[in-house]
Amino acid sequence: MPTLTRILLIDDDAVDRQAVRRALKASDLNWELAEAANGAAGLAAAATPTGGAAFDCVLLDYRLPDMDAFDVLARLIAPEGGGHAVMMLTGESDPETAVELMRAGALDHLAKAEMTPQTLARAIRYAKARRGFLAELEEKSAALDALNRQQALLLSIIGHDLRNPFQVMLGMSEVLSEAVAEKDHARVEARARGIRDAAQQAHRLMDDLFTWASLQMDSAEVATAPVLLQPLIESAVEGCGAAAGRKGVTLAVDCGDAEVETHGTMLATILRNLTANAVKFTPEGGRVTIAARAEEDGRVALSVADTGVGMTPETIDRLVRLEQRVTTVGTAGEKGSGLGLLLCRDLAARLGTALAVDSTAGEGTRFTLRLPPAG
Repeated sequence: MPTLTRILLIDDDAVDRQAVRRALKASDLNWELAEAANGAAGLAAAATPTGGAAFDCVLLDYRLPDMDAFDVLARLIAPEGGGHAVMMLTGESDPETAVELMRAGALDHLAKAEMTPQTLARAIRYAKARRGFLAELEEKSAALDALNRQQALLLSIIGHDLRNPFQVMLGMSEVLSEAVAEKDHARVEARARGIRDAAQQAHRLMDDLFTWASLQMDSAEVATAPVLLQPLIESAVEGCGAAAGRKGVTLAVDCGDAEVETHGTMLATILRNLTANAVKFTPEGGRVTIAARAEEDGRVALSVADTGVGMTPETIDRLVRLEQRVTTVGTAGEKGSGLGLLLCRDLAARLGTALAVDSTAGEGTRFTLRLPPAG
């Protein structure tokens, strides 16, 4: 049996509606028809279709008693109106009118006097197929836009964020050479520490950059296994221990023997970035806590919380948007690329969860992942 075609007919003339029904019955279409006698009723029916399934085609009369057909057409084809495939039914075969309707967004038009079961079925199939083609084209266009934004982000990071630590290392190495020649041990130690910090920053950024870039290209299904959280958390804490120590930030762990079903390497990357981010935005004497607790539905809530500067709702909204990369200086002047949280967002999605954010400006931030328990 042919695929069911759901049709909405908007026409104030009962005789014309009956003619459409007759033509459909005599056609080879497998159809289902909803009717509306005016523009307002038609728009309401298009917005809330019977059964919840969208209409494959809308047959719209050119002359309606309550609304201008061009206004109804514009609302039907708009994304917020459902982006319907609309075919116009006209009472006259005026070429100029047909051209105007097509320019306004109608996919086809059919003069009522020329309507036969064959022409109506052919026109409906054409409108339905063309709408499917346009929808696919829009989807591919959106994917291309996303790819362009990703490319722009990568170039921005490579051209600016990745270059900065190398410039720092080059500058400090020159000063280091002078200090060695002058046997100024204090300056040698300070500059060597600065070079080490810049090298670590560059390494972390490159690691995140390559991980995120490869994540965009890898569509393979993620293989999961039981993972004990304690070792992953301890590794993340150890990696941030020096930065936290310099700022006097306490790192606390409260996860017990929690075990989850996940991809260990991906989760470790998320934890490393979230913990480093928490330390970055926590002032001296503050606290960062990594905790895991079982929820009522059996899932494990893994959170990284800090007592730092917090965020406004507007900042949270922009936080993980590719087109609005947020880079903020930490409480000790630490710089970042804004890539870490984008990476965490995408990794969380690959793990089948979402990165939830709860924050209040001036009071701190909590990032939470909800993961299935092991076994």
